[in-house]
Amino acid sequence: MKNKKAGESKVIVTGGASRLKISQLEIERTHVRCYEMEKARHIWVGISSQLRFIIFVVMPFRFKKSESPAKGVRRVCRERIGAALGGLRKDDRSAAVHGVRKEIKKLRAIFRLVRAAIGRGAYRKGAKALREAANRLAAPRDARVTLKAFGKLVGRSARQFGGIERALRKHARREAGRIRKDNSLKRAERLLRKTDRRMDDLEIKATGWAAIEPGLKESYRRGQQAWRHACKQPSPENFHDWRKHVKDLWHYFCLLYPAWLAEARAYTDELELLGAQLGEDHDLFLLQQFAVEHCAGRAGEVEALKRLIRARQKELRAAALKLGSRLYAETPVAICRRLGNYWNNWRGK
Repeated sequence: MKNKKAGESKVIVTGGASRLKISQLEIERTHVRCYEMEKARHIWVGISSQLRFIIFVVMPFRFKKSESPAKGVRRVCRERIGAALGGLRKDDRSAAVHGVRKEIKKLRAIFRLVRAAIGRGAYRKGAKALREAANRLAAPRDARVTLKAFGKLVGRSARQFGGIERALRKHARREAGRIRKDNSLKRAERLLRKTDRRMDDLEIKATGWAAIEPGLKESYRRGQQAWRHACKQPSPENFHDWRKHVKDLWHYFCLLYPAWLAEARAYTDELELLGAQLGEDHDLFLLQQFAVEHCAGRAGEVEALKRLIRARQKELRAAALKLGSRLYAETPVAICRRLGNYWNNWRGK
């Protein structure tokens, strides 16, 4: 799978043939037949019946110029649901869980974006189902990213932390085995399908920019407030809370990416960087928490690891707070006014 920037398609090749590299241009030049997949609007592109493989073209996470916000929300939600369901069908499901949770985060962000326009009842039903689906997959995701955070932090010094590494690997295997045996994946799949069925009845009462602006303004306001809290009280909880709002805002800028001028597209890239910094900080918090709780017999290793974590978190938090001071310099009203002008110009209004 090849990851691409916001607003571009993602191509995934699966099937009897081994992993293949096929460019978007090659797909477009090929005589293809397209089918709609479970309302999710993923495209199955069959290149050859003899090769016996399928290409999933995952549609970009963005609104289209020609569609209303209401239509765009329903379309994008179904595409993300389809991407999540596709991840749950992968053979290596433990590896796919992180990607599935990312798709669910996008869905939850969209529901928050149009919260005022869809009404309290519809929002609560959708948010509840998606929250439960994400929680079902949280433990294996945390185990996997904690192990990755450990490897990134210690690098070639991993031998000095042999006891902690063994404990992390054992924990990751246990969580991967558990999720394959219990009903977490099936329950998450049922919740996603339930959300998909509700898309037909999802009514967005506002139109145009008015359907988007309230959620965007609220997201920026809460992110700005969370940044201030992190400045005053730099606790893991405050940084993690700030990260949630940063990720939401980044998702919204990705959705609206085609409408932005160069400066707003640069802002989108910086939001992504800020989210990555705060994400690494949280992963290191989970790593320290695991080491303290599960490796008490390795006190020397734990203390050495904690020193590395503190040093890296100091770097990450300083960089994040500095970047946040620039990204949250405007008032919510001012930034939404400017973005609204971009939107209306893009739509020809």
